[in-house]
Amino acid sequence: MNPPIVKLIEKFQSSAAAVGFEVETFGRVAGWPLIALSRKSTTAKAQNIYLSSGIHGDEPAGPLALLQLLQDDALPRRHNYWICPVLNPSGLEARIRENAHGLDLNRDYRDFNSEEVRSHAAWAQQHIPCLNMAFHLHEDWESNGFYLYELNFSQQTSHADTVLQAVSQHLPIETAAEIDGSPASGGLIRPETLPEIEEGHPEAIYFQQQFGGLNYTLETPSALPIGQRVAAHKAALIAVLQ
Repeated sequence: MNPPIVKLIEKFQSSAAAVGFEVETFGRVAGWPLIALSRKSTTAKAQNIYLSSGIHGDEPAGPLALLQLLQDDALPRRHNYWICPVLNPSGLEARIRENAHGLDLNRDYRDFNSEEVRSHAAWAQQHIPCLNMAFHLHEDWESNGFYLYELNFSQQTSHADTVLQAVSQHLPIETAAEIDGSPASGGLIRPETLPEIEEGHPEAIYFQQQFGGLNYTLETPSALPIGQRVAAHKAALIAVLQ
């Protein structure tokens, strides 16, 4: 194992436990623990929130942002949380997009070929009820600015403008009119129906299908400094969750 990734997982475990999260290992892949963090609120009408990061090993800003939020006890306690912060530890170790077997985990939520995704999906089905919001933290090596996908098929109040305003204090917003083949406007991609992706379903589509709610995929531009990218992810989450 790569000691920095071991320490990252250990920091998640200790930091989460220190602020009242239950820490669970829902699977192991080649010795790597797959961890989930959960915390229930005592507030009436608490919203159900899911957060994930680290599904692509060359996208470190998401895990670092979630770790800092936990260390600072910055996630508002009026919500219920389920967090999977290091979904691809072997990829993070090698600093590659795929896992150690060359599989893109974020295209495996239809066929479930990887142990990581099978274990994750089984855990989610057992533990997560319907969701109000899900956030998947990502990065894009080809982007010049921040952008996000919003899956919103029940006419719920959008939080996209809140995210973009918060992020704009740290990063430029992507201006392209098309991103990865999808029409975009002001850094926002909002499909009218669930996209059909030939190579397989990403985590966001699976969670939308299974648990509903508003579903956001946040993409920071990998070419910009890591500190800015981490700050942008943190700002986006806090702006919405507060």
